[in-house]
Amino acid sequence: MIKIIITGPESTGKSTLTKSLSNYLKEPFVPEFARYFIPTLKESYTASHLVDMARGQLFWHQLYKSNVNKVLLCDTGVEAIDIWFQFRFGSIDPQIRALFIADEECVYLVCKPDIPWEADPLRETPHQRPQIFDSFISLLNQFGKKYYVVEGQHEEDRWRCTLNHLNKILI
Repeated sequence: MIKIIITGPESTGKSTLTKSLSNYLKEPFVPEFARYFIPTLKESYTASHLVDMARGQLFWHQLYKSNVNKVLLCDTGVEAIDIWFQFRFGSIDPQIRALFIADEECVYLVCKPDIPWEADPLRETPHQRPQIFDSFISLLNQFGKKYYVVEGQHEEDRWRCTLNHLNKILI
C-alpha cells in the first residue's frame, strides 16, 4: 500500500484533487478531520484542539487503511496541522511535530497556491499562502519526506501535473 497525502496551503484545491484522484484510482479517500472537528466546538479552537486534530487525522488514516486496494489517499495530514500551529500560535508544538515525524512512510502532493483564493468559514490566511507553501516545502525537506508539487492555474493543468507525478509514484 502507498499512502499519498494531498497537502498545501488553504484554498489550493486539495479536497477537489483528492476526490478526483479517488475517482480516477477507484480508491476511497480520508477526509480532512478538521472540517468535521472544528464545527463541533462551542468556542474558538485552541492549541490543544490542534493536537487533538492531529491525533484524529492519524486515527482516520489508520481507520481507512483497511478499505484500500493499493493507494491510501489523504486530504491533508499532520504536516498541515504542524504548519497551521506555527502560523496560528507562533511556535512548534512538540506533540504534533512528533506525530508528523513518526507518521509512516508516505508521499506528499503539495498544492501550490497559484489558483484564486476561495473564501470558506474555516480558512484564515488568504494573503499568506505563498509563505505557507514555502513552509510546507521547508518542513518536508527538513525531514527528508518525498514530495511532488502540483501546480497550474487551471484545473486541467493541475490534473495533468498530478497524473505525471502519480505515474512516478506508482512505478
